[in-house]
Amino acid sequence: MDYLKYLFPFSVVALTGLGLLGGGLWAWTGLGLFVLMVIPDVAADFDFSPRRMSEPGALFMLWLQLLPLAFLWIAYWRLLSGRPDASTLAGAMLSVAIITAAVGLPVAHELFHRSEWISRFAGGLIGTLFFFNYVELEHNRSHHIETSSALDMDTPPRGMSVYPFMPKLILYMHQNSFRQEKRRLLAYGKSPWLSPGSRVLWQILGSIALLAIFDAADGWRSVLAVLATGMLGGAIVTVFSYVQHYGLIRVPGTPIEKRHAWNHTRPISRILTFEIVTHSGHHTDPATPYWKLLAYRDVPLVGSAIGCFFMCLVPPLWHRAMRPHLQRWDEQFASPAERDLARQANIVAGWETPA
Repeated sequence: MDYLKYLFPFSVVALTGLGLLGGGLWAWTGLGLFVLMVIPDVAADFDFSPRRMSEPGALFMLWLQLLPLAFLWIAYWRLLSGRPDASTLAGAMLSVAIITAAVGLPVAHELFHRSEWISRFAGGLIGTLFFFNYVELEHNRSHHIETSSALDMDTPPRGMSVYPFMPKLILYMHQNSFRQEKRRLLAYGKSPWLSPGSRVLWQILGSIALLAIFDAADGWRSVLAVLATGMLGGAIVTVFSYVQHYGLIRVPGTPIEKRHAWNHTRPISRILTFEIVTHSGHHTDPATPYWKLLAYRDVPLVGSAIGCFFMCLVPPLWHRAMRPHLQRWDEQFASPAERDLARQANIVAGWETPA
């Protein structure tokens, strides 16, 4: 039965693609589906059930998601080739961006955490849709090392709203990934721009290829639409990063433990994101595949990841909702050293006055 659960993200992506083929108001299908998911996910209780899946079956359900993703972007190409009106175009851009970010990027995330080159290549292809196929470099070699510390750009400090966080993280992901690849290749006397094995080169070539394909749809209009969709989708990905690490504290260099991630283990959140929201297990052992991740009870639990996504778009509401969670984290999860850092963070955020 657990295998069938992952037909849900498959169906969401496929229905979004069918909406694009329908045009008009149907182009808003993806956004509408994402909004509708909030109600049952917020209303549901936390889901702590383990996944009972074999490796071949779980991998089949993961790779199966590539089919509707390909269909979605083919449908997007076809819609753009017909020069849609402004309302249809807006709905299509929002739908493609948010569904590719909410479903496609979790699939890519799972793929580039695997060791086989074909999985990492496929994950990079999905990343190309948002013009950062080398994002795994920053994610694996920076975020997973520095997570929840002041050195982690994916962890927003207390009091920061999501809007300045988005461009800051997007810029850092590109800068950090480029620096890592440049340093690796220069050690071998190779150029990051010209070496056939350079992720920088493949990032550039992949982006050019994507834009060339969409240029064939409707010239510069479709190119601009895909550029905007990619940037919007990348921004949406950073919003999910924001809600999963907001305000957490870890002393740099200390072990990463279960307390160093928020967990949004509601049923739809788990299935839609291929278990990324069982975040504590993922960060304590990043090599654990999605079907083996455990939804712990003794970790920092928040609510629905989808609900938190929309809530953080209204910063006053978000900060008010998260402060009790952060206070509980400080009192029940933080080490003494982390508690001192948390107090300083609260002062900087304006939540406490200096002693």
